[in-house]
Amino acid sequence: MHIKSSQVALMDRVSWTVDAGDVTDPYDFDGGGRIVFDDGPFSGFMERRTARPGVSLYRLAGTSSHAWKLVAQGDSPAGHLVVGAMLDGAGVIEAKGNESKSWRGSGRPFALSLAEREISYRLEAPGPWQAVTLILDPDTLDRIMTDEGLPPLARRVLENGRKPVSHVFARSQEVARVAQSLLHPVYRGTMGKLWLESKAMEFLAHLLDQMQETPAATASLNARDLTRVREAYQYLVSDLRTPPTLDELAAYARLPARRLNQGFRHLFGMTVFEALLEARMQAAHRIIRDSRDIPLKHLAWSVGYSQLSNFVIAYRRRFGIPPGQHRRSENAD
Repeated sequence: MHIKSSQVALMDRVSWTVDAGDVTDPYDFDGGGRIVFDDGPFSGFMERRTARPGVSLYRLAGTSSHAWKLVAQGDSPAGHLVVGAMLDGAGVIEAKGNESKSWRGSGRPFALSLAEREISYRLEAPGPWQAVTLILDPDTLDRIMTDEGLPPLARRVLENGRKPVSHVFARSQEVARVAQSLLHPVYRGTMGKLWLESKAMEFLAHLLDQMQETPAATASLNARDLTRVREAYQYLVSDLRTPPTLDELAAYARLPARRLNQGFRHLFGMTVFEALLEARMQAAHRIIRDSRDIPLKHLAWSVGYSQLSNFVIAYRRRFGIPPGQHRRSENAD
């Protein structure tokens, strides 16, 4: 089923509702294609741009004070494919017709079909959330398919525009790298438009590559095993200074170490080691934001680093700037 590309204009009328449980607030894009969230559980922005005809770019960044849900309102036309990356935070994508899909940490690509249905994003808190998303109309998908570059998952959306598709992939450093650059443009004006289009297409190429082989659910992990993996994660991050070794964690979960890592990849898109590193970086990020006078050496120790230099390297690799510079920028704000 093919939907005319003119229907992508319907997305211009989409608004969003922030649901914090006891309060529900609606938000609409302003004339510049921007929403500013400043009076609810999430403080930040969402921005919509046209990367090229048939491809819309959405950028979102901010920090939440407590759990909340972002719900798309208005038209959700069939035949359109949403692809993007979660760059921070943790939560669940809820799309009617599919099982809920969770993510945690940075660099988690995802794909879903609009399919004339309700779609929402349920966020854990407190903490930051950053996401970059592309919406492709059917004609754009058709052109990619003509060049034999459309992955099976996206091809199913093109062939049946109302097919419910929702998937979160394992983390990808390349996807995260390009998404981060899209959040922080280096050009403005005419050059900015050219740069935005080129980066959006690079982003799309990495996402489509990630979608070429949709990982199947891990058949060897049953519901009991997955519960044990979730419990193991909570145990792993309960004491970042002296976390258990992989063997100790496997014994706690009553799973072989290899199967435990398999479960971590399935649920969180990360190995046990990567999940520990991400938890340490997120904890350090929160401390810098909330306790600006803590010495960096003590901060490093509190999240499990005995050597300050190792902590600084890890923090800069994760957030793009060293912790001292991040603190100065927080103080400037």
